[in-house]
Amino acid sequence: MENKSAVSALQEFSAKSKVCPPTYDFIDGEDGGYVCKVQMMEIESYGNGRSKRDAKHLAAANILRKIRKLPGAASLLNDVEINECDGIGELANEMTNLNRDMLKELRDYCVRHEMPLPIIEIVQQSGTPNAPEFVACCSVASIVRYGKSDKKKDARQRAAIEMMAVISNDLDALRPDQMQMVTTKPSEVNDVIEDVETERRKKFTTYRELTDAGITDNTGLRLCDRHNYFKNFYPALKEAAFEVINSDEYMNTKDQALSLLSALKITPTIGVVESTSIEPLMKIELNCELDCLFLGFESEIFGKLIEYFKDMLV
Repeated sequence: MENKSAVSALQEFSAKSKVCPPTYDFIDGEDGGYVCKVQMMEIESYGNGRSKRDAKHLAAANILRKIRKLPGAASLLNDVEINECDGIGELANEMTNLNRDMLKELRDYCVRHEMPLPIIEIVQQSGTPNAPEFVACCSVASIVRYGKSDKKKDARQRAAIEMMAVISNDLDALRPDQMQMVTTKPSEVNDVIEDVETERRKKFTTYRELTDAGITDNTGLRLCDRHNYFKNFYPALKEAAFEVINSDEYMNTKDQALSLLSALKITPTIGVVESTSIEPLMKIELNCELDCLFLGFESEIFGKLIEYFKDMLV
């Protein structure tokens, strides 16, 4: 079969599997070059290049590598070969190719547009020593975005990309020259521009400004509160839970996870969420004093639940 570009191969896979076509978003850098984010079937990947075309093709190649690992997807991709001439073959590595420092670009962007400086930190670590998984949280004022990877640096980069896409798109939408103003009076034009600027700044009101004004709602649940809730759980139930966690008698993670919840006397509500994914997207709601909701693919969600309680019960 004739080799295809990654973009064409991804489009062909979309048609064969009858799922929604991929969507592409671009972020351009101050020093040239682009970062492309592609999303399809609840999966996302990135690519970068000197042109939008290069970035788009690399992103498509990266997401194809992820899709190939899904159950039932490999057979649809067996006859799809990526053209190596595009420089985006199977050896392309997503974040290795993303050699731009998106954290620096995000900070510079915030300084230029008088926004609060971003805060980026690792908020979750899970997985195994051989296959770790890190989640980074990036916040600019009240806007929060996350990035996930098997490396801390890459997780921060992903979170920065997500934030950059949000604030740059919001800012463009609020630029005066993008607004349709039906008026001929200069005074009215100036009033509209001031309103636009005021609205933009409202988005980036700092936490200190909110608390000084006395309008912040501090009733939200913090991660440490939830941790303390499970950490101080009934000792007998925790002991029974760890016996399940450390047992190797279970045939699969689903049985082990359900036994773990039974040991903790927590009744779950399990359901399937409608999605375009080939693999079922499931939700597990824990009906306890501090409600928890897990969302993930069927092949992963029960293992994630077990890892969650490994951390939260100690």
